[in-house]
Amino acid sequence: MANQLMSISYETALGNVKLDSETVKQYLVRGNGNVSEQEVFLFIKMCEAQKLNPFATGEVYLIKFGDQPAQLVVGYDTYKRRAEENPNHLYTESGIVVCRGQSGEIVQKQGACLYPTETLIGGWCRVHKLKNNKEVTTYKECGLAEYDKGKSIWKEKPCMMMEKVAVSQALREAYPKDYEGIYTEAEISPTGNIPAANEDESGVIEPEVIDEVITQSERQSLFAKAHGFFGKEEGNAILKELIQSEGLSSTTGMKKSQLAKIDAELTRRINERAEVMREE
Repeated sequence: MANQLMSISYETALGNVKLDSETVKQYLVRGNGNVSEQEVFLFIKMCEAQKLNPFATGEVYLIKFGDQPAQLVVGYDTYKRRAEENPNHLYTESGIVVCRGQSGEIVQKQGACLYPTETLIGGWCRVHKLKNNKEVTTYKECGLAEYDKGKSIWKEKPCMMMEKVAVSQALREAYPKDYEGIYTEAEISPTGNIPAANEDESGVIEPEVIDEVITQSERQSLFAKAHGFFGKEEGNAILKELIQSEGLSSTTGMKKSQLAKIDAELTRRINERAEVMREE
């Protein structure tokens, strides 16, 4: 597989990019884990497909902790730039959701400034775009409790981080083809730091454990498993059924806990079918 990556070259908005597996391993991986050849291959192919330049500051990089799957992370500025480059994009509105004073009034504010009498609840974003020559709006509202663990930059700048999360999710929903399989660090890690880790009182650095969105490599592995045994048509039908059983319409936004349930049921069905085939 490594030989296939020796001379991959493609154009991006930030110039020509040439990638190989050794360059990725030496310069583009963050965290304390050792990436596999498959993870490096998928990272390079995703960069090529999404026209991302990993050598541009903050554009894209790979995070790997221990034995956990590697995560492809895209810079927040990259998210905003890709929206601006889309010819159908009009403008974006965003801010924070707060509870005001003793009245308990819930207010959506533009920007990320929290007043002394307000309590931060979450973030919001509206993406305005053209669809069939008509203006349509994609709206996202995200809760603080789901992301904030009270550590690192989340402790220092929770308002800024919540607005970033809402903007990232709204843009991805508005332009799924432009953002398929790529996430900002604010979404993946509650700390928002690089690497995505927190330091406890003992001084030991460990990765945050949260129910993260699945990676592109995990998504591809799931489909490969289904297609490898059942074939593409039947495999897709089975996965569609299992995905819908989790209240989802696709793998977009699927959490790791949901993936674990789907994979377990897929494995059960494979074993069941294999047993029938042996009896025949």
